Amino acid sequence: MALSANFVDAHISKWEAYLRRQHRAYREKWPSRLFHHTPIENAVKILQDGNLRSRLDPQSKRTRDVAAAGVIDNRADAHQYARLYFRPKIPTQYHIEGIRKTNECSYGEATHAPVLIMFVFDAKAVLSREGIMFCDQNMQKDEASPGGTEEYFSSIPFEKVYHEGGIGGDYSIISHRCAEVLAPSPLPLEEALQWIYCRSIAEKETLLEMLGADAEIWSKKIIISNDVLVFERKFVFVDEVTLSPERILFRFNPRADRAPVDVQVSVKDAKGTQLIKFRNSAMNPSPDPPATRWRLDCKFPNGTYWVEIRLEGHLAYRAHVTLGDDLF
Repeated sequence: MALSANFVDAHISKWEAYLRRQHRAYREKWPSRLFHHTPIENAVKILQDGNLRSRLDPQSKRTRDVAAAGVIDNRADAHQYARLYFRPKIPTQYHIEGIRKTNECSYGEATHAPVLIMFVFDAKAVLSREGIMFCDQNMQKDEASPGGTEEYFSSIPFEKVYHEGGIGGDYSIISHRCAEVLAPSPLPLEEALQWIYCRSIAEKETLLEMLGADAEIWSKKIIISNDVLVFERKFVFVDEVTLSPERILFRFNPRADRAPVDVQVSVKDAKGTQLIKFRNSAMNPSPDPPATRWRLDCKFPNGTYWVEIRLEGHLAYRAHVTLGDDLF
């Protein structure tokens, strides 16, 4: 069973118009899209495979499992599906996104995505597929009951699904923000994937580095944009890294509370010689004005260098950086 193309078009038009009239009008871009967030390690596997797969799919290559054990084990009804959401910034994402200090993860250290990637799918392409199901809340809840008909879809309270801001005591809003789309596994990326969102230039470079030979296939879909506000951005991450002949420069997105961060920077040349090995366990993520970036001085002749930055012990940036003319 699938939703008809006309039905999906009407849904998108209705809620785009509704959200356009509301505060936080950026949400008008949500109804035409579906979202799947995942740690960068898993994003690499998904892109190399070319499919979004379910938890139970025997070909799933999930590297980092950030699901809270007490939640994901509550019921297994949805584990056969590739799971997407009608909106970004759902409660689950809020609890896992960002480089956090020890004991800052709501459901334990394993439920942590230091570098989070957002896959953005074309809603019409997915919702019109055969076998698609949906649920008006998180499928791990005991009371969750999915459906696949246009009648069921019409009953989903999308004013709560797309809600942002204070809930005024209506806790059902939190549940409905997690409304899901359940796609038979595998869901081929080539059929519906629009964009791959990264929080920063540095995280895009890291994703491309980790993709290796597959980077060229996906590079045009990987973007840095805040137009749909898909990230929480409450914790520190690397914004930009650049090399000059005499220094390495780097900029962080600071934590919302401006707390100091454990920073490690490593730079090696093409032969593996360590040129910089820096650590400050309580570094201010923002230098004193007028400076906007931190710098570490070192002589860098033209060439390619291996740069890695860890924040709070977590990988935050890793890439080969070339200085000077193209060596090839």
